[in-house]
Amino acid sequence: MADREAVIEALAVLGLDASTTDPTVVRAAYLNAVRRSHPDRNRASDANRRTASFTAAYRIAIDGLADLGDEEPPADAAPEPPPPPAIVDLDLSALVRIIADDTIEVAAPPDITFAWLVQAGHVAGDVTFLDRPAAMLQILVAFVGEPWCQMIFDLQGRAARGTTEIFCTIESIEDRPGPPIDAATRFVADQLAEVIDASIDA
Repeated sequence: MADREAVIEALAVLGLDASTTDPTVVRAAYLNAVRRSHPDRNRASDANRRTASFTAAYRIAIDGLADLGDEEPPADAAPEPPPPPAIVDLDLSALVRIIADDTIEVAAPPDITFAWLVQAGHVAGDVTFLDRPAAMLQILVAFVGEPWCQMIFDLQGRAARGTTEIFCTIESIEDRPGPPIDAATRFVADQLAEVIDASIDA
């Protein structure tokens, strides 16, 4: 049973109103908070503590909102689609696909997807922040002709479909804009596909 008061307190830590129910809004607030407080960018003495508090609040808020949603399902809610058939031929096109300008879908559970993404992150750039429990990864990367950028990846498992979605954000750390998010997402998806291909062939 979700503790509504704990959820409200967690939302407040993230700077959100108690009426917030959209996980996307919570995720965006968390990412913004982490960007501001992360020790790589914030030299304040309490940067580590603040980052940890934001991560804890994010977990409480996301888990709590999911529990509260389960307790009060809408009357006209459509049933979730059945899971897809098991993948027998591990064709990469069936494992990795881009479903939005900033979102990659991987046909694997979150823990495996996260491990693959960490490997891809080391190939694409420098891993600067990793939080397994929160399923978040941050890398520093530079594209040809573009400024150095910080990319943050947030994973969300989709149990009904047996997949994991990777939400991507990019932010230049220089005084000029970074590449468009769709190009950055495509680049990461390509790196991820290569990592998965290598792990399957090994």
